[in-house]
Amino acid sequence: MTPPIVPGKNGMSTVLLSHPSGSSADVYLNGAHVTSWIPAGGKEVLFMGKTATFAPGDPIRGGIPVVWPQFANTGPLPQHGFARKTEWELAAGESSEDPSTVRLLLTDDHRTRDQWPYHFRTELTVTIDDKSLQVKLDAFNTGDELFSFTAALHTYVAVADIRETAIRGFTGKWYLDKTQGGNETKDEAKKLVISDETDRVYLKGPKKVEVEDRGNERRLEIRAAGFKDTVVWNPWAEKVTGFIGLDSEDYMRMVCIEAAQIGSPVELKPGGTWSGSQTLAIV
Repeated sequence: MTPPIVPGKNGMSTVLLSHPSGSSADVYLNGAHVTSWIPAGGKEVLFMGKTATFAPGDPIRGGIPVVWPQFANTGPLPQHGFARKTEWELAAGESSEDPSTVRLLLTDDHRTRDQWPYHFRTELTVTIDDKSLQVKLDAFNTGDELFSFTAALHTYVAVADIRETAIRGFTGKWYLDKTQGGNETKDEAKKLVISDETDRVYLKGPKKVEVEDRGNERRLEIRAAGFKDTVVWNPWAEKVTGFIGLDSEDYMRMVCIEAAQIGSPVELKPGGTWSGSQTLAIV
């Protein structure tokens, strides 16, 4: 059977993925947005803002927003581009009989070309098994002129208590510290324990990051392919309420660890393709 499309919050179209092991995931067509992943026999892995809004054309706060074709405010487009606010569709000819995977499609139209004058096709493929979730982003240049883009899978990881969470994999890596005006700093710590506002872009990020979520007694491995950079973000107490969808205590229960392409934008020639993925796995 193919994954069913059902009404989600506020009636928005949602694909429900399921695996024989009991693992499940929810993917909204609005933004091709993964809002839930529960591994077999486990707890929710993705964080969702307490006051997150679910409305067509609005970004959803939490889960895995698709940032494309612009990361943050690094270009002329609105923050994080338009992919996360646009309705995607099931890929044409999607004949998978596997309810644990789905492929969604976004192509240019007059609305995207009003903002960004290029012809493209992007695909997001979401696949689950008992202990892992893979999200793969593919971009195709279907026009006749080169374009460049930045991108990220803006993954919100749920933790029981951020103060008791250790993140490993960044030792010796250089990062741009956006809380310090973008200063480049080398991470010398054996593990990252977040205790204040954190907004780091690790250039040439690690292929594997481990999150030790002590409060939930679990370890999560996050692997990236195709993406060169990694973002780690937590707004902390002073700034959390400045973000739509986040409650005053939400910063305690989340950390964003994002596979990203920021430092060197992808340049895609006519007919060119690019692919990047991020895999979350309970270990």
